[in-house]
Amino acid sequence: MKRLVWLVGPPGAGKSTFVRRQREFGRTVEFNAMLGPLIDPLGIRQGVLSANAKLVEAVRAIELHADNATLDPLLVVAGLVPEQALFPLDVREEVWLLLPERERWQLQLRSRPSGSGPRRKYDDFAYATLWYERFGEWLTDALPLRRIDVDFEPELIGRNDSDYPPP
Repeated sequence: MKRLVWLVGPPGAGKSTFVRRQREFGRTVEFNAMLGPLIDPLGIRQGVLSANAKLVEAVRAIELHADNATLDPLLVVAGLVPEQALFPLDVREEVWLLLPERERWQLQLRSRPSGSGPRRKYDDFAYATLWYERFGEWLTDALPLRRIDVDFEPELIGRNDSDYPPP
């Protein structure tokens, strides 16, 4: 396993649910949780992509520092990150792409629960679709990444990931 794993994918792909079910990583962090206190109260959308790119730099500076080499591997739920912010990768890094089949993804996205914070009901479907297509291009561009898939669990559609039963 690599020292630092970046999990990317469009909104509603199931990234947070995937992370809650991971047992191989002792440590995880989500960019949405890191930026949430800054952007959620005001519903800020502009500048978030640039902030995510800066967070990639910050996480790399910490996690790949020689003095931190003995720490457990870290899984970072980066979500939407421009490819130029992630690539090229260090030999200690890996990118995992969660990109469900399009119809399933659209169902998951449109069924996100209401509420505040990063798991609020998503309403920018055009932007999400652009990212879905962009991530599809990552696959055809042969970027060094691992496409992951998760079992479809229709009973979880529309629920908060904190309400999901443990695996």
